[in-house]
Amino acid sequence: MALRDPDKTRNRILTVAAHIFHQKGYNCTSLSDILHASEMSKGALYHHFSNKEDLLFAIVEEVYQEQFLSPWRKVLNTESPMNAMAEVVENNGKNDTNEAMCVGCPIYNLAGELSAINDGLRQRVDTIFRNLFNIIHEAIEMAKKANQVDASVDSERVSLLILSSLNGMPQIVKSCLDRNMFRQLNGALADYIRSFCK
Repeated sequence: MALRDPDKTRNRILTVAAHIFHQKGYNCTSLSDILHASEMSKGALYHHFSNKEDLLFAIVEEVYQEQFLSPWRKVLNTESPMNAMAEVVENNGKNDTNEAMCVGCPIYNLAGELSAINDGLRQRVDTIFRNLFNIIHEAIEMAKKANQVDASVDSERVSLLILSSLNGMPQIVKSCLDRNMFRQLNGALADYIRSFCK
């Protein structure tokens, strides 16, 4: 498939490579796998990305980060941020296929596979987690200012606990392959978030 539009070519490579990295992991994916699946030439790939790592960084920044954070942005644009946050948690993975549930979250997978040996990836994943922490923290602060949450609540500690819970749940589900377990975990976290509401 020869695409003459450079943006479409780049986006196709990103989309296909993001899917393959998610399915197989970074180390088990070759550039040949990506070229074959995207039906692109080596020249097209190297026109946009200098190497496999460059492609990985672009995927994390442009694809995975957006997928990961987009449901959370609405939390800051509502009159009831805690309830909105609980809804995001309850809907987490609701429409995922069984295959997606078994494969796990691409960001958590990459972090587990590469963060200890690839500082560039570690920094990018850390940025995503910090962005999510900031959204959660700001939502709690907004709820406190609106007198929906008690002023004594430690926003930082609660945000860290929510973030770490979100981080751990996909790993548990990936191990047990149980959708009901994921629903139960998300429901429990949503209940915890709502428990702060007055």
